[in-house]
Amino acid sequence: MVRIIKATYSNILLASSLALLSIRAGADDQPRPSIPFYDWGACPFECCTHRDWTAIEDVTLYERRSRESREVGRMRRGETARAMTGVVITTELGETRVLRSIEIGYRKNSTKPELSLKPGESVYTLHSKGAAYDVFWYHGEVLSDQIQVPEDGFGTPPFEGIVKVITRPKTEWWALLELSDGRLGWTKKTDSFLNQDACALSQTLNTVPTEALPSGR
Repeated sequence: MVRIIKATYSNILLASSLALLSIRAGADDQPRPSIPFYDWGACPFECCTHRDWTAIEDVTLYERRSRESREVGRMRRGETARAMTGVVITTELGETRVLRSIEIGYRKNSTKPELSLKPGESVYTLHSKGAAYDVFWYHGEVLSDQIQVPEDGFGTPPFEGIVKVITRPKTEWWALLELSDGRLGWTKKTDSFLNQDACALSQTLNTVPTEALPSGR
């Protein structure tokens, strides 16, 4: 009887171990997107809008998305330019792991979650899009959902305790601006402008508190 119990217990342990290994393999075997990953047209916070932006400090515009490329123009503090488009470049993926079964992930025009994920699976986060939403990659698809409240935000995301953020992605956001004379140039100083938020009240340099301006001003 003792031998039978021991054998049964050993079989249970073996089955459990194999199940855990299977779950882990399912997460690790998922193909990851190539890095850097480019999300063209992205404006990465809630109500972010490409339109006329006003500089709150001097901003240099470049021919390409590199500060080593040719300088094509410079905006002075208070000047306005048209933000034509932008791109968020993910230089390092984030990972969020599923702890309990969950329905998650919206495509652009979907009205309900598209994925049913099991414990042990992972999604690879690409960048934040505001209001605790992340853009993420899962088996070749790019979707979004509320995963984590940013450090400067507040509240609790709906999947608290159901998913676990392992790492956060590293990104840079470039915007393409058109100057009044038609010249086009890129900048990574995308936090140096007013009038990006379509949900906010209209702002001018005179209405922005000094402490809200970039450090050093």
